[in-house]
Amino acid sequence: MNTLFTKNNLLAVILTVSSATSPMLGQSKRPALPVKQPITTTRPASSRPAGQPTATAKPVATQAPAQPASSSALATATSAPVPTNRRVATAPVGTAPAKPAKTLAGTRYKYLNAGIGLAAYYGGGLPIGMSFEVTTKNNNISVGGSVDYFRYGYNSGGYKWNYTFVYAGTRASYHLGELLDVQNDKFDPYVGATLGLRYAGYKDTYGYDNYASPYNSGLFLGIHLGSRYMFSEKVGGFAEVGYGVSALRLGVAAKF
Repeated sequence: MNTLFTKNNLLAVILTVSSATSPMLGQSKRPALPVKQPITTTRPASSRPAGQPTATAKPVATQAPAQPASSSALATATSAPVPTNRRVATAPVGTAPAKPAKTLAGTRYKYLNAGIGLAAYYGGGLPIGMSFEVTTKNNNISVGGSVDYFRYGYNSGGYKWNYTFVYAGTRASYHLGELLDVQNDKFDPYVGATLGLRYAGYKDTYGYDNYASPYNSGLFLGIHLGSRYMFSEKVGGFAEVGYGVSALRLGVAAKF
């Protein structure tokens, strides 16, 4: 009986000790969980200067729904002409209109002068003559020929004598209209020269052919400076000064 009581008391002590130490053993076997700390972030200081307002977000524009095209608009769009690649040349604003061309490309003109001379260089009298010229490709130069004739003499008391002069040569002229920027197409200034032969003949009552003649035949060189003014498309007048047959020549001019 005492032995049984002793065993029962011992068993009760063991159970009491085990129940007291079991929570401690459970806690020692489980590792302690770390405590989570709240994460805090520090926002960097703004580099914007003090006092400057912060930018605000712009509202996003919304596109209005497309309206259906009306039938009249569709008809206008379909009836409009289709543009071509041709460029229409237009003069720039503020510039003067282009100067019209005086001559057509490839056109050559012919000039005919016919008139009389004043202040002949050999003897006296009034030389009469004519010249004919044709322009070259660029119409600035014309070439051709000229012929002049005049008589100079004396007649008194049944005695007379006279000189006969004939000039024939090649003639060339340079037209100055483009160089001088002449705006009037009717006005044609020019300068040129003539190279040719001069015939000087003498005759008197007694039949002498060359008695005391101060003139002779031979080569001659003439220069001229003149201009034409056309009264119409084909008819005008001319005047020339220079050296050769006479100091001044006047007459009519033709252009064709």
